[in-house]
Order: sequence, then C-alpha cells, then structure tokens
Amino acid sequence: KTKAEIWSGVGPLSATSEKSTSITTTTHRGTGHKNENVPYLEASYDPAAAEIFFKSRPLASAQRLAQLVTKSGGFIASTMLDKKLDREDDSHIVDKRSKELLELVTALGPTFIKVGQALSTRTDLLPARYASGLTKLQDAVPPFSAEVGRAMIEDELGIRIDDVFSSLSLEPVASASIGQVYRGTLRESGEDVAVKVQRPRVLENVALDIFMLRSLAPLWKKSQDVNTDLVGLVDAWGEGFVNELDYRDEAKATKAFSAAMKERGLGSVFAPEVVDELSNVHVLTTKWVDGERLASSDAEDVPRLCGVALNAYLTMLLDTGTLHCDPHPGNLLRTPDGRLCILDWGMVIQVPQDLQLSLLEFIANLNAENYEEVPNDLVKLSFVPADKLEELRDSGLTFAISSMLKLAGEGGPKGAMKRMVSQNKEKFASQLSEFDDIDSPEATKLRQKLFREDWQKQMAEDSMMRSGDDSSSNAMTSTTADLTMKIEQMQQENTDVFAIPDYFIYMSRAFATLEGIGLSSNEDYSILSECFPYLAKRLLSDDSPRARGALRTLLYGNGSELNLSKLQDLSSGLESYTVSTSSVESSRGESNDGKNAAAEQIASVVFAEESNYVQQLLLRESAIALDAVVRNELFSSSLLAAPIQNLPMLPSGGSFNPFTLPLDVARAMLELQVVDDVDEQRLSNVRVLTNLATGNSSTNDKTGNKLVGSGGGIRKENIQKLAKEAAARRTALMRVGVRFGGSLVTIQAERLRHRVDQNKNRDNNNNNKRHDGKSLPKVSKLALRLAVTGAKRLERLADDIYSFDNQLTPR
Repeated sequence: KTKAEIWSGVGPLSATSEKSTSITTTTHRGTGHKNENVPYLEASYDPAAAEIFFKSRPLASAQRLAQLVTKSGGFIASTMLDKKLDREDDSHIVDKRSKELLELVTALGPTFIKVGQALSTRTDLLPARYASGLTKLQDAVPPFSAEVGRAMIEDELGIRIDDVFSSLSLEPVASASIGQVYRGTLRESGEDVAVKVQRPRVLENVALDIFMLRSLAPLWKKSQDVNTDLVGLVDAWGEGFVNELDYRDEAKATKAFSAAMKERGLGSVFAPEVVDELSNVHVLTTKWVDGERLASSDAEDVPRLCGVALNAYLTMLLDTGTLHCDPHPGNLLRTPDGRLCILDWGMVIQVPQDLQLSLLEFIANLNAENYEEVPNDLVKLSFVPADKLEELRDSGLTFAISSMLKLAGEGGPKGAMKRMVSQNKEKFASQLSEFDDIDSPEATKLRQKLFREDWQKQMAEDSMMRSGDDSSSNAMTSTTADLTMKIEQMQQENTDVFAIPDYFIYMSRAFATLEGIGLSSNEDYSILSECFPYLAKRLLSDDSPRARGALRTLLYGNGSELNLSKLQDLSSGLESYTVSTSSVESSRGESNDGKNAAAEQIASVVFAEESNYVQQLLLRESAIALDAVVRNELFSSSLLAAPIQNLPMLPSGGSFNPFTLPLDVARAMLELQVVDDVDEQRLSNVRVLTNLATGNSSTNDKTGNKLVGSGGGIRKENIQKLAKEAAARRTALMRVGVRFGGSLVTIQAERLRHRVDQNKNRDNNNNNKRHDGKSLPKVSKLALRLAVTGAKRLERLADDIYSFDNQLTPR
C-alpha cells in the first residue's frame, strides 16, 4: 500500500496528472466570510436564503440545469428505451446501466457524489438494480491545481509554507470531491502531518445543486408517488453537505470523539490528533496516522477490531449522541500497534437522548426476543406514526419485522439461511415424508413452496424471499443491508403506515459497513449478537427510568422470574466489552486491564453507597433466594415440620383453647411456609449458581438454557477481585447490608400477601393445581389471619429500615 492509500480520510487516491485552471476565491482568510457568489456561509445551510438568492440569478440556475440535462440526457433516454423494450431486468443491461449511472454521478460533481452515496441504500427512491451500483461510488475526483492548493494553505493560514513545514508534498497524496490532502513535516517538531485543503468554489457549487434538487423534489415526489418527504430529505442532505464544508466543525468533532473514547475507557480506538494552530474553515491539519484499511487487512485481530468499531459506534449512537456519518471502509484504519483509527469527521449527526433510549429499549427487546413490543418500538423510533399503531398491528407487518430481526440475530445471512432451511425441513417433515431424499430437487421445490405459502399467510412473503437456491444463496453480503432493503420494501408497499426516518440511513450505512468487514472473516457473524457487550455495559451503568425498564425486559422478559442465562450473558458481555476496548494488550490477553475494569465497574454498581436499580435487583434476587432456601431446609423438610405435624390432634374450642392455640399457630405458620412451584424454580436457580460457583462447568437453568462457567465455573480470580473491591468500600457495605435486610423483609411480606391472594383465587376459580400439576394445600383461616397481620407488620418494618438507610449520610 502507498502512504496515500493509508491516509484515507478524504477517500481513495485519484490520478494527479489532470490539472484544473487556477481559480481565485473571494473568501477571506480563515473566516468563511460570505462573498457575492454564495447565499450562506459554511455550516449555515439556509434553504429560504438560497431560494431568494438563486431566483434573483436565473441565469446561473439555467446554466446548471442545462449542464445536468446535457450530461444525464443519454442515460435517461437509455432507461426509457429499456422500459419500452421490456429489458429492464436483463442482467447485461442492468450491469451496463449501473456502470453508466456510476460514471454519470461522478461526472456531475461533489453534490451528486454525496447524493449518490446516500441513495445507494434507498431502494424506495431509486430502483434496486441501480442503487446497488452506487454502493461502489467513491468520493474521489481528479485533483485541482497543486499551485492553487498550496497558495490556499498559505492564504488561509496566513503563513509561508517554507517557514512552517520542512517538507510538504508538491502534489496532493489524495483527492476527494470536497478537498485534497498533502503530506508534510512540521519544521519545529519534526512530526508528520496531513493537511487537507478545500476545493475552490465548492460552497458555490453545493449551494446551487442543493437548490436545484430542492426545486425538483416536489415534481419527482408527485410523478413517482413516494411517501418520503423529499424536500425534507434534500434539506437534511443540504445541512449535512454544507456543515461538512466548515473544517472547524470537523476538527471539533474529531477532538470530541477521541476525548469521549478516552473518558469512557475505550483505549483501543481514536481519531487523528488535530493541529489547531494550522486549522480553520477551509484547512484542516492533523497528525499523520500510519495504518492500513481494516477491510483489506489480513491481520489476525481484524474481528476484534470490528468489535471495537461496533462498540465505538454504539457509544456514539447511544451515549455521546454524535454519530459519524461516513463509515465507508476507507475511513477505518488498523494501526501497526493494533488500534483502530476512525477518519473523516466532516459529516456527523446529533442523536437526541429520547431517540437513544428508544434504540436502547429496542435492542433490549430484540435480545429478550420480546417481539410483541416491536410495534411500540417502531412508533418511538419514528418509523410509524402513533395514530397508525393499531393499523400496523392489523397489517401483519409486526410478524414480518420480528421474523426478519430474529433471523438477523442468528448470524450472517448465509449461515442464518442454512439454519432456516433446517428449521423448515423439521417444520414440514410430514409433507416431505414421501421423499427418500429430502434434499432432492423435487423435495426442495416442495419445501420452498410450503415455505412461501406459510409465509404469505403471515403477510411477510416478500420480506424474507431470497434469490436462488435457499441453501446456498449468496445474494446478500450483509444482514444489515438485507434488513435495510426489506424495510424500504415495506415502506413502498405500506406507504400509509410505514416511513423511514433520516437517521436510519446513516445508522444502517455504519452498521452495514462494520458487518461487511465482520462477515469477510466469519459467515456466521451476527451484528445483533455483537451489540450485546455494549448493551450489557450500558444497562449496568445507566440508572435512568427507561434504561431500568430495558434492563428488566432483558432479565425478566414478560414474566416475574429472573432468566439466569440472560444474567450470565450480561456479566459476560460487560467483561467482553471492557476486555476488547480498554487496551490493545487487554484484548490480546496480554494484560488484565479489561477484566479489572469489569470487576471495578460491577463493584461500583453492586457496592454503591447510594442505591441504584441494578443493586436493587441483585439485593431482591438474593433475598428471594435466601428466603426460598431457608424455608425449604427448615420448614419443608423433616427438621421442623415433621415434629409439629406428627403431634396428635387435640379437640379445639372451649377449655382446650389455652392448650391448643400454640399448636394451632405453629401449624398455621407451617402452612404459610410451604414451598410452591415458584419457589421450586427459584431453588433450581440457586442450585445452578451453586454448581457454577463450585466448578461444575456446564449446567442448565430452569428454562433449559445451557450455562457455561468459563474455566470450570465462576472464576476464582473474579470472586477475589470483587471481594477486594468490596473491602475497599466498607462504609458502602454497611448501607448495602441495611438495604439487603429491607429487601429480605419486603420479600417476606410479599410472599404472605401472595399466599393470601393464591388462596382466594383457589376458592374463586375452583383451581387447586400448581403449574406442575400438584395440588395447592388449602390455607386455614388462622393462617390467613396470621398472613395478613404479618404482612402489615413486615411492611412497616421494611419502611423503617429504608428510612434508616436514607438517614445515613453518604461518606
């Protein structure tokens, strides 16, 4: 690789032999002052000002329109002829037109290159046969004059190149639609730097093209009958493109990302360091980054760096709220020391906190397979208007989307498809029993037919069909891209219900790029599964009400009992996150930085002096477990129960009361301590945890999910780390102990209330069966009275304990 290829923040190299004529601009040095040829400044997109500006200059608009018609006329005529001759789906013609469109968009200039990149994932606006070709679009054009570039550097920065640089490449090392890059060495420090300088008149060209697109958008919307707000979409593009022209904003976003990653302990990822004194509106100087494109690297740690990249993007999306919008493979570099560098921060979008939490809830529902909440999530995520929610449920799209997401969660499209074929063979076994070979062409044809019919009944045939033989389809290379395409397809077919929000386009591009790199080394790579480590970290550290709800959904689903496999996944996910992101040495297993960070983070939550939701859940589950174990060992065994139950029954009432009452109370108390089916499930969880802690390397939880303790159970060093962290928090431990006492008393009160309600339901519904078929023992009137009285007293005691905890002063 050449050094120019290595620094790819402005896109791939283009030939440097082609020169443009020297252009003198009227932009003042480093300020972005407005001149007579533009309607607004960089980073100040104003469609109203542009309309007034260009309507007063009709000649400029007419000249540009003539250029667009002249350059695109041939392509438009060819596509019209293809339609007339009914050859639009001919593979040879599709390939030819796709290539022609790629060349046309590149020739139309910077704005259309950016628009083409955005449209490459919008098959609702551009036919898929053409959109797929635009995915190859490169943000690279022939460079402008090197003389002009060097002169602009001096003029913008107010310097002489020879005074500041001991060397600066005579020709640009990389050229893109908006700017080009020179490599230099600072005279004072000897450091290598990359100097990006903006093309002359680029703001004028972008402003005019965006105005033209905005003017034509209503006509296109009407002629194509699309549901998308095209004017709003063009405005979103315009704001992004124009913001990208102010390199000060890019410098700010670059520095903010590195600072945010460092603050959050993500030492394995960074952005180039900005040289502030040599940067302004039209010039951006950063320290040179040696490395190779992650997508083309053959290093063994590429999968690890894919995980680092994914965690970084999730942190941007769900935490910092500033999302990098240009995640093409050239902007992800693997450095020689094994870190990830993300380049080109010219385009970023801000993600509101409400949207962040909605996405967090959505991911939690996916991991908990809580697909019933998908319609509500789609409303929160702006895919569906709130007043269309019931229409969405009735349309059958819920099943289609849930099924797509479930399939996506099982791995890459090729591996997931194999699993789906296996499931279909089992599902349609009776219909396929007539075939000796269920993989024969005849059996395969019948299986596909049955699958299509079954899918159509669920209103989701089109959302899951793939071209070619379903057992070896290579039609899609990315589940994310596949899902995006199908979501766009749903919008086309359900325009009155479904719409695609602007942020989704940028998000899907980022995740499709990352998944594509991951799939290149593992065909079963699952981006939804890879999201889990970040989800674990976020849910364990975010104590906001909606994050609490997402955590509860993940751990409990729609029920009230803890899912141990999800709890173990959460713990493992946190360690996976810290190990992979804290440092290169940690991710390679050369240090314990990541594991120590995970133990410290868990301890800071579990042993926090101030209460938090995770601590409350763990204390509650511990109290539940202790309550069930004690009652099982003391009251449900022969230790205490048998002697009382075996005493002879004495006549009750009258003069015998003083003698029988203590015995009656003892028997009534035993009735309230009976272990029921819920307790049995909890005892099963305790046994699983005990096995893991004592080194049983493999066991199943109550739902049948296999739980594996790495290295033969819960690692001893993890327990030691937690114990060490706990010892350092003695004051906090006292308050945690008080809260545990409150939880234990609360659980006792809740159990007594539950036993009363259970008895009422038994009498009202004439149902005396447990879930396992065993009979529920009838509770005596005395036991019910004791339960009600005991519950009230325990609730008052719990209130007193929690009040005492609140009075303790944090230290």
